[in-house]
Amino acid sequence: MKIIKCRDLGFNCNFMATGKASEIDDVKQKMLDHITEKHLSEKNMSKEDLEELTSRIDIMLSRGCGCGAL
Repeated sequence: MKIIKCRDLGFNCNFMATGKASEIDDVKQKMLDHITEKHLSEKNMSKEDLEELTSRIDIMLSRGCGCGAL
């Protein structure tokens, strides 16, 4: 099971994207969709900010435990 929380990325939000370990791309996309819909304009994020978050999501989802903790 892979889990990533919006709070793991620095947002004050309870959203969690989850999925099977074989569905990492789906979990990542769920989180990116949520960030784009809920936080992009709220935080006035740039393209570079979104790229940095994408990189952090990749790192968190690559962790062996699947919990997203760094």
